[in-house]
Amino acid sequence: MTYQIIARKWRPRTFDEVVYQDHISTTLQNSIRQDRISHAYLFSGPRGVGKTTMARILARALNCKEGPTPTPCGVCENCTEIRDGVAFDVVEIDGASNTGVDNIRELRENVNSAPLKARYKVYIIDEVHMLSKSAFNALLKTLEEPPSHVVFIFATTEIHQIPDTILSRCQKYFFKKISVGAIVDHLKLIISSENYSIDTSALYPIARSSGGSMRDAQSILDQVLSFSDGSIKEEDILSLLGLVPLESYCSMLQCIHEGDALAVLGEIERVFTVGMDIPHYISGFSEIARALRLIHHGVDVNSLMGYSQEEYSMLQKTLALYQDEELSIIFKMLTELQHELRYAVNEQVLVEMFLLDIIAAIKNPTLAEIIQKIEDFSGSETNSVALHRDDKKKRTPVNEQPVSEKKNQDDVDKADADPAFVMGQWDELLGTIKEEKSYLFFKLANARVLFNNGTLSIQFSGKGDNDYYRRMLDNSDINFIKDELGKRIRRNIAIKVQAEDRTEDAAGPVMEDAPPPEAIMLRDTEVLEKPTNPMVDKIVTIFEGEIVDKGENE
Repeated sequence: MTYQIIARKWRPRTFDEVVYQDHISTTLQNSIRQDRISHAYLFSGPRGVGKTTMARILARALNCKEGPTPTPCGVCENCTEIRDGVAFDVVEIDGASNTGVDNIRELRENVNSAPLKARYKVYIIDEVHMLSKSAFNALLKTLEEPPSHVVFIFATTEIHQIPDTILSRCQKYFFKKISVGAIVDHLKLIISSENYSIDTSALYPIARSSGGSMRDAQSILDQVLSFSDGSIKEEDILSLLGLVPLESYCSMLQCIHEGDALAVLGEIERVFTVGMDIPHYISGFSEIARALRLIHHGVDVNSLMGYSQEEYSMLQKTLALYQDEELSIIFKMLTELQHELRYAVNEQVLVEMFLLDIIAAIKNPTLAEIIQKIEDFSGSETNSVALHRDDKKKRTPVNEQPVSEKKNQDDVDKADADPAFVMGQWDELLGTIKEEKSYLFFKLANARVLFNNGTLSIQFSGKGDNDYYRRMLDNSDINFIKDELGKRIRRNIAIKVQAEDRTEDAAGPVMEDAPPPEAIMLRDTEVLEKPTNPMVDKIVTIFEGEIVDKGENE
C-alpha cells in the first residue's frame, strides 16, 4: 500500500476533530442546526490551521445524505466523494493559479446549473486574495445575487488584500494560530496511534518550530519519524531540525552575567563550527530574553510560548541572575543584531562584537539604577555600603564609629549643668561623621543647633510647615544622632527638628555663634564658602568622585 503522509492521514473529517478552532466549529454546527446557511463564507487565518479542512467538512455537512447535518456520516456516497476530492458538485479552485477574469467568468456560467447529485453546489476558492481586481469585480455580481443552490467558501491568509465589496457579502471566520500545548497533545495522540516512542519533552521543540501550524508540526513529525528507528530523544530532534537547546542559551546568559568573555566567545565559536544558522540562533536567543521578561512580569509563558515544566524551571533559575532592565537591554541589543546580520559581511565578527557589547552594557549601571541609588542614599545612610555592585572598599559600620575618649564623672555632671559642653561634643561628632556619613554631615553643618533641658533642637533656615523640615532628617538619622551624642554626654537626649525660629528664647549656646569645629575650618573651606547643587553632592558622595571644575552657572 502506498505510504500516506501524516498530514493527510490525520486530516480531520468532522467538526469536532478540528484542533483549537472550537469557536468556528460550534458556530457552523449551530447555523446548520438552525437552517441558517449563508451563501458565502470567508475563512481567514495563518497557514496550516484548518481553513481548507473546515471548508471540506462544511461541504460534507451540507451535502451528506442525512443532512444538512452538523455531524456528517462520512460513509455515504456524497461524503466519500467530497473526502476523496472527486465530487462533481464540490469544486476546489486555487486562487493563486486562476487569477484572471476569464476563470471567474467560467465559474459564473457554471453556477446557474443545478447540482448533479448533491444538495448544494459548493465552490471552495483557496488563497482567494490572489485574484486580480477584474476577477473580483466579475465575482461580485454573482455574490450579490447567488442562486439558492450555490455556496461559496473562500480561504485566505491575507484578508486585508480582499476588496471590501467582497468582504461585506461574506460571513467572516477568523482562525487562530494553534497553541503549543494543543499541538503537543495532538502529536501525542498521533505517536500513540502509530506505535512510536518519543519523549514528551522532544515534542515541544517541534510544536514551537511549527509557528502555530498543525500542518507544519505534522510534517516535521513525519521527518523525525523517518529519521528514527522507533525511539526518539530530544537531542535527536534538535540535531535534525538545527535547533539550539535551551541549556545553551541559559549557559550563555550565565556567562554574560559573570562577564566571562572567553566563555561567551567559545560558545559562539562552537555554534559557527557546527554550521548552525546564525540569524536563527540569534532569533532564538531574543525569544529567551523575551520569555525571561514575561516571567518577571508574571506572565504564564508555558501557555503563551509553549515551554515544558523542565524548561520553565531552567528559565526561572536564569531569571534570578538578572534585573528587568538588564533583560530589556539584552533583548534590544539582540533585536538590533538581527537587523545588522542582514547586511553583515562577516557574521561571526559581528556576533562576537555585539555579545561583548552586551557584557559591557550589563556591567555598567543604568540611569534608573543611578537614580534609585541616589534615592536610597538620601533615605537611609545605612544602605551606603551597597551602592556599587563591584564595590570592594571596606567601610566602617555605623556601630563601630570612633568614639572620643572616655569621659570622667565630672564631665557627666557638667553635661547636666553646661550646655556648652554638649555643643562641644556636637562639634566633635560633626568632625567624626564628615568622611563616613558625608551627606548627613552637610545637612547638619548648615543647621542651627541648640541644647536646653535635655532636648537638642536642630533648626533649618526657612519658613513654613515644620513637617517639611522634619523630613530633612529621617528616623535612621535621628536615631544615629541620639545614640552617638548620648554616648558622648552619658545621658539620654530628645531631638527636635523644625524650621528656624529666631524669636525663640532658648537657653544655651547656638552652634552658628560658636566657632566652627577644627575639622571644618581646616578642610574643604571652598565647598563650605560656595554651596554646590545638592544633587551634585549626592552623586559625588555615592560614586566617590570629585568636582574638577565648576561651571559658571553652578
